Amino acid sequence: MTFITRHPFRTASVVLVVVLAGVGYWFWQGLHSSTPADANAAVAEFRESGAAEAATRPGVPAPGVYRFRQRGEERAGSGPLTISRSYPGEALYIVRPIAGGYHEDLRMSAEHVEEVRFRVDRAGSHALWRRTKITFAGMGTDDRDDVTPPSLDHPSDLSVGRAWDGRYQQGKMTVDYRARVTGREAVTVDGKRVPAFVIRMQSDFEGPTSGSRTDVFHWAPSLSLPVRWSIQQTTSGESEFEMDATLELESAVPQT
Repeated sequence: MTFITRHPFRTASVVLVVVLAGVGYWFWQGLHSSTPADANAAVAEFRESGAAEAATRPGVPAPGVYRFRQRGEERAGSGPLTISRSYPGEALYIVRPIAGGYHEDLRMSAEHVEEVRFRVDRAGSHALWRRTKITFAGMGTDDRDDVTPPSLDHPSDLSVGRAWDGRYQQGKMTVDYRARVTGREAVTVDGKRVPAFVIRMQSDFEGPTSGSRTDVFHWAPSLSLPVRWSIQQTTSGESEFEMDATLELESAVPQT
């Protein structure tokens, strides 16, 4: 008869290796994947905020949850430690009216969120506050800072060739921006051709994180919305990050 002797410590070691391997795989997958933003949660948040009952005004988009078709990717790190992941096929864009303007909440994924509070007046739309959240497997940044002085996102009287620029402080970063209306182009939304101005904005920032970002968006005055939007960004310093994304509005009728 053969006796089988069990080795509890060896068994425990094997179990630990398996568990660590599983955790490592989960962690690695988390680093290289993006989670789609939760549309149901976004709509529930919007309804709870009471924004659907707020009165709209010129220059402010209709409140609600919009959807953008999305493609592109983002990367963090450098060399062999670079982590890249593709964006989900859909991004959410939530608009809530606030006193004097509106709050923009762009959820490119659960891990990448960009928010801006705008003041809207006769001169145009001015960014007052910004939030940028970017995480990989739960680790990353979630910066929320005032924009001082408020920056001009776009003037109300757009025309081809119109240009503007400025400088502002956002937390520890200094941002220089310059923008120009490069043309006009209609974009199909809901089966209709919607006239839009093409605006190119270049932003260069210095501080703990330095780099540059280029936003090209087709701005539809009739909707007060970007109907097409591309973003390229490269940063270095405390965090090295790159992104390249293109978004197209699915419908001009938001979910409320």
